[in-house]
Amino acid sequence: MKNILCLVAVVGISGAAIGPAMAGVETVPTPQALWQKIQVLQKNHAIMPESSPFQAGSRTVDAFTIDLANAAAVQSISQAGGIVHVTRYENGSLLVKENFNKNRKPTGVTAMLKFDGYDRADRNWVMAAYKPDGTLISFGKIGSCIACHTMVEKQDFVFAPPPQQLLSIRTWKAFFPKQEMNPAYVSLLKEHPEAIVR
Repeated sequence: MKNILCLVAVVGISGAAIGPAMAGVETVPTPQALWQKIQVLQKNHAIMPESSPFQAGSRTVDAFTIDLANAAAVQSISQAGGIVHVTRYENGSLLVKENFNKNRKPTGVTAMLKFDGYDRADRNWVMAAYKPDGTLISFGKIGSCIACHTMVEKQDFVFAPPPQQLLSIRTWKAFFPKQEMNPAYVSLLKEHPEAIVR
């Protein structure tokens, strides 16, 4: 989840496995239930290891980001010895990216929830994007998010925070052709060419 947890705001909701629970069968939380879990992390300022508040985002619309993680995700990172060493996140891991504009005003929230059996082909991640007030933008199996995150497939689809891992300008433009890059992120690319994900 990282330089981008899932910054692509693709409109559409996948209804797969979000219905009411059957006896003894756990189902994916509803988008509203996931938003409540996200709010708990926000309230507790649960900063993801190796991340820092208001780090450089890759887009001008999201000039700053804050990465959050729940206890299961933190444990996975800790046990592996760092984000780049995690090969599988524990079931129930929740990774969140809060996005802010240049004035540090919230612009959106994206999240990845590891849910065993949800989407085995894509490592069982439920992807979600919300407006700052919790209004749902997208939820479920979001192809554009998955396509980007497969770049770090060996890390279980989770990007390390900048400047530890960065997208090249060419790759970034392929995913965000109508957006502008954050000059601070471009500077990080120049300062840390070794961190560019290949």
